[in-house]
Amino acid sequence: MDRLRLLPLELPSATNINSNGTVKGKISFVQRLAVGFVILATLGLLYVPAYHSAQSSFSGLGETPSPAKSIGDTHLVASLAQLPGWTYNTSRDLCTYIHPENTTSILNPIGICSPPPYLLIVICSAVGNLKARTAIRNTWANKSALDNVYNSTVKVTFLLGQSDNDTLNNIIAEESQQYNDIIQEKFYDTYNNLTLKSVMMLKWITSNCKEAKYLMKTDDDMFVNILMLMKTLQSRSQSTNTLLGSLICNAKPILDPHNKWYTPKYMYSEKIYPNYLSGTGYVMSLDVAFKLYRAALTMPLLHLEDVYITGLCAKRAKVRPVNHLGFSYVPRKLDPCMLKNVITAHKVNASNMYVIWNKLHDTNLPCITHTHTDKKSITLSRNGRNVGYYIVKRRATNKCV
Repeated sequence: MDRLRLLPLELPSATNINSNGTVKGKISFVQRLAVGFVILATLGLLYVPAYHSAQSSFSGLGETPSPAKSIGDTHLVASLAQLPGWTYNTSRDLCTYIHPENTTSILNPIGICSPPPYLLIVICSAVGNLKARTAIRNTWANKSALDNVYNSTVKVTFLLGQSDNDTLNNIIAEESQQYNDIIQEKFYDTYNNLTLKSVMMLKWITSNCKEAKYLMKTDDDMFVNILMLMKTLQSRSQSTNTLLGSLICNAKPILDPHNKWYTPKYMYSEKIYPNYLSGTGYVMSLDVAFKLYRAALTMPLLHLEDVYITGLCAKRAKVRPVNHLGFSYVPRKLDPCMLKNVITAHKVNASNMYVIWNKLHDTNLPCITHTHTDKKSITLSRNGRNVGYYIVKRRATNKCV
């Protein structure tokens, strides 16, 4: 009996003994083995579709669609293509990087929000772009105009991250001491960290300048016509629930991993982005800044800051981005008569900042017949900063709602 307990199979029952006393143990073993194989085969058939179904929910863990698609001369194949800095296993919880409960500013402009300005313009600039910042300080954001023409109701500051070069960081500290117009936050200032920069902007203003009326976000290659912007804001019937800029509709994510605006499926799985405003320049009321900041702290990060802030976060916050023809991400003609009637011009280098500024202040310049806005504002550029993820052209018949 002790030996029988060590056997893997039980003894046959009485019903398995035939009239000749022969045990059907061998037959029973074969039957059980066959049943086992059937069960295993069935489980295998169920496992295959379940496995592929599970895999599809993680499509985009660096993979591009298969079969291969051709975009220009680039052929996409099903391969791992993770976004630099934001691989599929990198946390996209913004609280990890923003630290909403803590002060993260390295440099702060003193007294910039005392008294609270009507409009605070935050210019996102790179650490090494001193030439661009200097040109802006000497032209459309010069201190004399801000103090005298606008009576300190408009304030301008530059937002920077950190460099891994200590020499550059020290230069920024000296620049801040000289001009008192720099906000520097604790994150590395790289292209794929632009969303961190914009959320840091929202964090800073909701903590340090919460009594301001409006916030404008723009870049250091933008010419801003403050006079026209102020007229636009002051003519509005309400100063709340405002999110204005150059509206982008029906834009599709770029799936080419070699493209600058590549968006992996693991970061965004939908076919179309929600309507959003070009990050070259947009304006929001302070109540909207609070709403977008709260939404950002609950949304997985997307590296395209304008899609993320004015599209995804705005949608979650139930704020509708609105188009205004005064804003444009398309480079405009350097026509001062036309530029007098718009709010932003894109792709303006340091030397052209001075050209535009001087022409706008030429009292002998006749502009009688130039009262229209630039027609380029409703045509997509294929050569600008945002080429690649503005896929669908805006036409008069293609309404953005």
